[in-house]
Amino acid sequence: MASDDQAHGMPAASVEEAEAGRAGAGDDAPRHKEDRHFVTALARGLDVLACFRGFDAQLGNAELAQRCGLPKSTVSRLTHTLTELGYLRLEPDAGKYRLGSSALALAPTAREGADVLAVARPHMQRLADLSQGVASLILRDRGRMLIFENCQAESYLTLRVAVGTRISGLTTAAGRAYLQALPPADAQQALAAFRANDALSEAEAQAVLARSRDEVRRIGCTSSFGEWLPDINSIAAAFHPGPALPPMTLSCSGPNAVVPPRHLLDVVRPVLIECVARIERELGGSARTDSTPRR
Repeated sequence: MASDDQAHGMPAASVEEAEAGRAGAGDDAPRHKEDRHFVTALARGLDVLACFRGFDAQLGNAELAQRCGLPKSTVSRLTHTLTELGYLRLEPDAGKYRLGSSALALAPTAREGADVLAVARPHMQRLADLSQGVASLILRDRGRMLIFENCQAESYLTLRVAVGTRISGLTTAAGRAYLQALPPADAQQALAAFRANDALSEAEAQAVLARSRDEVRRIGCTSSFGEWLPDINSIAAAFHPGPALPPMTLSCSGPNAVVPPRHLLDVVRPVLIECVARIERELGGSARTDSTPRR
């Protein structure tokens, strides 16, 4: 999920920049402009909190403004409010913020997510080593997909994408697999959000949904070969981690020179499907109804 140069060692930030060119943090605004129930200030505050990818992270207003795509003056007001409410705390010497006690109080609700990581990581590393690429645990974040965890192969010639990177929902295998794990009504809602961020027509988006449905029926996973960024190939399968958590996807990706389509489909795909089934069983998630290929 990066260009060939990026896959061969360029910083992960460059991948995020490439994705930002497709869908910036402020791209939700047009979709909500006519929604009188949508509270923009709340959404912006949550965007600020989402920039902190760990409780040890420290970020200043300038960094937050860049990540959120908002004016620094706006971010300054948001961080002041969040600090007053205890969701952030200021480190005076550094002039940067950390997550505060109010945010820490929310942490127990995320423990199930930590359980997913504990179960998934061994399977992810197995896939990364087999493919010589990267295995990623990916979930939806509004109109895009969010990389929640990565396991890398030891090879230098592999994909480098940071945890927390947001990627396309319709041009990646992960987004396509996620859509197939949803009930029809939810899939259409997610499709609309993905379509807005990827700037695709409704007909194009529906075509992607139909192709993905057929692919899951035939081979048990979705694929994306050079469709998100040139020379990057990936396959993905979705699973249900349990009743309290939304569907997640497990993706295996890499540059075409190292991870060609045939290797992914012939060698990695059966192991991916096996790993997803095992993760789901270990977590007690509901069985998928449409991800087993028909012979």
